[in-house]
Amino acid sequence: MTPLEWVSTVSLSLGIAIVLGKWLIVIPLKSFIKEQTYPIQPTSNGGRALPDIARTVDRIEKRLDEHIALHHKD
Repeated sequence: MTPLEWVSTVSLSLGIAIVLGKWLIVIPLKSFIKEQTYPIQPTSNGGRALPDIARTVDRIEKRLDEHIALHHKD
């Protein structure tokens, strides 16, 4: 076997291994991760994430504190 034939065979083998690796490993792994990280109730909170709700609560708290400070002076 000449060096050129050897390099061609190795290149073809690596190409096939990469394609099979993606098809057998990467695609199922991505699918598994997507399934495991899917929201339990995707329509809860109007589709918003927990950090969105936390920011909203913080804004409400700030407005409430300002309102109390403005109207309930001691």
